[in-house]
Amino acid sequence: MTPSVRPLQATLYAALLLASGFFMAFMGLSANGYFLPAACLLLQAVLLWRGRAFKLFEWIMLINQLTGLALLLWLGEGLGELKLDLAGVMLLTNLLFGGPLMSVLAIAILASLSFSKQIPDWFRSRAAA
Repeated sequence: MTPSVRPLQATLYAALLLASGFFMAFMGLSANGYFLPAACLLLQAVLLWRGRAFKLFEWIMLINQLTGLALLLWLGEGLGELKLDLAGVMLLTNLLFGGPLMSVLAIAILASLSFSKQIPDWFRSRAAA
């Protein structure tokens, strides 16, 4: 793959991340807390579009997924009041790393990173350039 040819997956995912970032920024006009996930989504779109900082790109996605999953797992009653503290921390961390829209997009993007070679090759070719 030549460094100048951007794969279709990278273009598609970058466009989805960009659109999600703009939607979150629009939501931020009503609730300022959504500006941070919007900034993270836009950062991810830029990183993917340019093919830079693969490890940062991947870690942001993984942390977002882990915190989103942890939010779903706090449904048990054994934690008592600690449950609310942990859920609050997981919610804030999830918002810091892209929020719910990133969680949805990260499923497909992480699958592409694991099972397809196009996006990892894109990052490698851009790092070598």
